[in-house]
Amino acid sequence: MMKSASLSKNNELYVSLWEQTQLGDRAAFSKLCEAHYRLLFNYAVNFTTDREAIKDAIQDLFLQLWEKRNTIGTINVMSIYLIRALRNNLLYQMRKNKWQEFSTDVDLEEANIADETNVENQWISTEIYSQNEQRVRKALELLPKRQREVLFLKFYQGLSHDEIADLMNINKQSVSNHLQKSMTTLRTLFPNHWELWVITYFIHLKMTL
Repeated sequence: MMKSASLSKNNELYVSLWEQTQLGDRAAFSKLCEAHYRLLFNYAVNFTTDREAIKDAIQDLFLQLWEKRNTIGTINVMSIYLIRALRNNLLYQMRKNKWQEFSTDVDLEEANIADETNVENQWISTEIYSQNEQRVRKALELLPKRQREVLFLKFYQGLSHDEIADLMNINKQSVSNHLQKSMTTLRTLFPNHWELWVITYFIHLKMTL
């Protein structure tokens, strides 16, 4: 499978940093962690809004990565590996009921699909927010978590449907279904140029925490 452009851009550098990390280079490991922190943090927001819990989860991931550096072996696509590892950790915490904000729609593919009319009604109550970024953020929060996750991986990380399916352990058709359902809802909330609004939001998200 060919890597998407967004993954290929810095992957050679990340793999090199990982190889240096395996040799015990703490400076290289620090650079690797710093390069991925914002990506991992923004991804984890799809699971919980507890910022401290997210920071702890990322810290735990980095600690595990350092401690197991000699047993993990070769990593071909560093960003995908870290996202998948963090996702597994988050789902593990969900199953332990450690974070009350988790809901079963992270783990159950078709459960609790939001009713579009109800989503639109909820959106009306958030019209006090005037900034476009806030409007998009609130709209995304109304989507089921799996739909948000697919949108994040597609528009933020630039993954293909095949890559998303592999990362989320679902089939390609399920990725398409989640994406289509989220698009239908967003078209309801943003009749004009919804995709531009969402893409702009994720571009801004890359620049801030």
